[in-house]
Amino acid sequence: MISVIMSTYNRGKKISRSVESILQQTVRDIEFIICDDCSTDDTYSTLQTIAKSDDRVKLIKNEHNMGLQKSLNRCLSQCNGDYIARMDDDDFSLPDRFETQLKFLQDNPEYSFVGSNADEVFDDHSLVTDLPSHPDEFDLIKRNPYVHPSIIMRSSVIKAVGGYSEAINHLRVEDYELWMRLYKNGYKGANIKRPLVEYSKSFTNTKFLDRKNTIRLVHQYIFAFNLPVFYEYINVLTAAKLLVPAKLKRLIRLIIVRGI
Repeated sequence: MISVIMSTYNRGKKISRSVESILQQTVRDIEFIICDDCSTDDTYSTLQTIAKSDDRVKLIKNEHNMGLQKSLNRCLSQCNGDYIARMDDDDFSLPDRFETQLKFLQDNPEYSFVGSNADEVFDDHSLVTDLPSHPDEFDLIKRNPYVHPSIIMRSSVIKAVGGYSEAINHLRVEDYELWMRLYKNGYKGANIKRPLVEYSKSFTNTKFLDRKNTIRLVHQYIFAFNLPVFYEYINVLTAAKLLVPAKLKRLIRLIIVRGI
């Protein structure tokens, strides 16, 4: 069985499409554990309506806003499946996503988790990501080579490393930190090159704290992976991205999509 975990907050207008894309998977043996992080809109009532029509949906509601890290770990504590799949509340999974990923993990027991390429959707345009099929430690240092809502993990593996970090310095990089920690503990991941999810791409200005946490994490694992110190140049590039306005990022992406 696959245990699917999702945390949501004030996503009433979009969450039905995301949830239904999981419930309509060709693999039917799932439990879908959704944590509502104290939404103030109609998100929870929408989820209650869905849960009444499909008993595979299991709802958790936080009494106060706890954030993504703690909410995902609450979901993990309720999981009974042999595999753990991630899903975000505004994304979409193709119907054969789980079938494709399960086959990969069953055929390749040396891998502990698998993601996929994705269709990035923004401003009515889309662009398929080009992620490495078998990321190594250097790929991890260069950038996060996994799309979080495309991931399926062996349940025993994520539980062995203690789930998601709840440390404040891993805020907004909790998935990136998890991949780093898994690799450090000898586990490996892969990507299926075909896009199996669609996700919304935001071009809002990146917060300084997000970049700071990314830089700190990369610095830590350059040494943990015994990589040469000159790989710190990656952190210099990460810091420089703070100077690029969101409008310019959007323009660059449109140029890439349109092939101008």
